[in-house]
Amino acid sequence: MAHLDHIGIGIDDAAAVVERFRDLLDVEPYKHEAVSGQQVRTHFLNAGATKLELLESLGEDSPVQRFLDRRGEGLHHLAFEVEDLTGTMSRLRDAGFELLSETPQAGADDKQIVFVHPKQTHGVLVEFCESTTPDWPSRAVPRHGGSLSVFERGRRDRPSLLVLHGAAGTTLHETAPLIRRLEPSFHVLGVDLSGHGASALPDAPRLSLDLFAEDAVAVLEAYNLSSAHVVGFSLGGGTALHLAHSHPARVDRLAVLQTNADWTEAQVRRMHRRLDLKALHDRAPTRAQDLRARHDQPERLLQALQTFVEALPEASARLGKALSNISASTLIAALDQDPLFGLDAPQSLHRALPNARLTVLPGDTHSLPRAPLSLLAPLLTQHFLEH
Repeated sequence: MAHLDHIGIGIDDAAAVVERFRDLLDVEPYKHEAVSGQQVRTHFLNAGATKLELLESLGEDSPVQRFLDRRGEGLHHLAFEVEDLTGTMSRLRDAGFELLSETPQAGADDKQIVFVHPKQTHGVLVEFCESTTPDWPSRAVPRHGGSLSVFERGRRDRPSLLVLHGAAGTTLHETAPLIRRLEPSFHVLGVDLSGHGASALPDAPRLSLDLFAEDAVAVLEAYNLSSAHVVGFSLGGGTALHLAHSHPARVDRLAVLQTNADWTEAQVRRMHRRLDLKALHDRAPTRAQDLRARHDQPERLLQALQTFVEALPEASARLGKALSNISASTLIAALDQDPLFGLDAPQSLHRALPNARLTVLPGDTHSLPRAPLSLLAPLLTQHFLEH
């Protein structure tokens, strides 16, 4: 279903408009981005449930400049995000709408975009957009004789937030959709944990929650942060809990998503199968191919993760004893039909943590990008920013 992603506003004087919205709404742009193909510089403002995109022309013959010459400053377009832009374009053509381009075009905010001719939408220019895998630059933080890849988003004057992915995930391919929704309000650091993506894998790859928690500490120290909020998905949630126990002063507030802290042998076997690259190639070759493309050493990583998972029941026993000592305010988020853990895991975690709240959202897959992020992101923002 399409949802309103942002409202585009054509502007002549960026500095004057930014100052006016600062006075009007007490907000400033959280990022600026030039789109050469559209000859426009965008300035994004956080407007709560949606975003404002201020559009500054970069050329006399740009589409935005033609709009400004014809109509002056004001509402330029409404943008609706969809999951399948190509399919949406086919549907619109079949319904008789005229599109302003034959194929999707590169837009701001890691989007592919297309516009519908305003003569068919009662004078309002309508954009449809689809998020793509971002090409964000990373910073190398020294670790294991190599480095961790860290992706920084948002303004540094906002509260800092570490975002930790799940087993065999990466920032760009797993947590990026959530980070996009959080960057208007936070200084976000998306961390690729040891061995994931281009992050270094130890020479003797014995992965553990201790090792992953120390990854987080290394990132905090690299950015001169004494502490930060932390949100983790699945393995990232377990890492966040371990960090809150082993380094309590480093964690301000905590959120864990689809996280299990009480592993059974049956759960270990299910997870073991998800990390078997050869078996995955036989039953889901595209998924296996993606894993090989996303990690520098996929075979070694998945083998190390299998060994790590086998030790989780014992690690869970130690962590379980420590949960009652975690004082950080914690939000536990779960999906009502998580096929890997079910609802027992978040309910057990909620009972064990002394300062926790539980939210259950609709969903039936153990996948962060496919979770209801439009519901989850506002809950996280409220949790981390409330006083």
